Amino acid sequence: MATTHLRACDVPEVRQGLLQWADDNVQRGRRGSGAVQVHGFTDPLTMQAAVRGAEQFFVNDQMTWLARTMGEELPVCAFDADDLPDPVGFLLWSDDPSPDTQTLGRPRAVLWCRLGMTLRVLVLDDAGPYRRALEALGNQAEPAWAKQISGSLAGDLSIGFGASIALNAETSWDEVKHAWSVDKYGRPAKDRYSLSREQIDGINEDQLRVIRTLLATLLLIRQPADARRALWQADHVTPDAAARKRLRRAGAEHPDTPVRYITLRQSIRPGAEDDGGARDTAGRIFRHQWFVKAHRRTYPDKTHPSGHCRKWVGPYLVTPEGCQDAPILGRERVVNVLRR
Repeated sequence: MATTHLRACDVPEVRQGLLQWADDNVQRGRRGSGAVQVHGFTDPLTMQAAVRGAEQFFVNDQMTWLARTMGEELPVCAFDADDLPDPVGFLLWSDDPSPDTQTLGRPRAVLWCRLGMTLRVLVLDDAGPYRRALEALGNQAEPAWAKQISGSLAGDLSIGFGASIALNAETSWDEVKHAWSVDKYGRPAKDRYSLSREQIDGINEDQLRVIRTLLATLLLIRQPADARRALWQADHVTPDAAARKRLRRAGAEHPDTPVRYITLRQSIRPGAEDDGGARDTAGRIFRHQWFVKAHRRTYPDKTHPSGHCRKWVGPYLVTPEGCQDAPILGRERVVNVLRR
């Protein structure tokens, strides 16, 4: 895994770089010179509005690990409108949201936007590997590839891939993955770089892992933040004075907007007799079981006029492999029943 050099206080500047790219993309579309389009954000104006109005989140390494582990266990893709911490959000993961990658870049951030009962998702890569590849190849870079890469660089990030996901509905992960094999008209997507079927499948699987991690991240953020039992804690981080000055020069509307910094609570705490090495280890290693909160799911129901019904499921315990005896965080709350 690769931890990003970006910090929570850097998120506003990262978003501002993406906003400047989105503004330029709208202008390219108006000039007819070809705006960049991805699944879910084929309208440049939609992307521009989403970036401008997004709430900002930063998820640290350990919380990303937990979301990544939890995402691998989710049986279906089931984004619920109530699971969104905000209708429009921009989130930066400190660590890789996918345990493997078949692409040049590293998935690092995500923009989501709710439109009706559809969730539009844009995943963004770390721009560093792309910049280094362009510099290394120089004039020898394939022109079409170089043009596409250059046009997708947005400050510290690079436009990765997008998805359009139905809210309040269950979708198989295979259906989500299939969406990347067709274009916006449902026709087989063109392969510009003559990749093999195995390479394309590897890329689609990696993109699917990112969506799994996103769903798990949003579910965890929506967990009750009880000070004694919560899996996570949230702090508000604002850019420093120098960053705020740079944001104002870049035309940011609210340069002092705080970022919600999501941190996983520690489950292994060193005792008084532990030495320094044990304390260091305890600060880095997290091995838990955890409860997923109760949430609604959609099930087929032929007796219902709409053909489906909404039912509550959970809470249920998630136990990663090898963690059968690990401590349980976020235990179910005791319900006190008062009787006369």
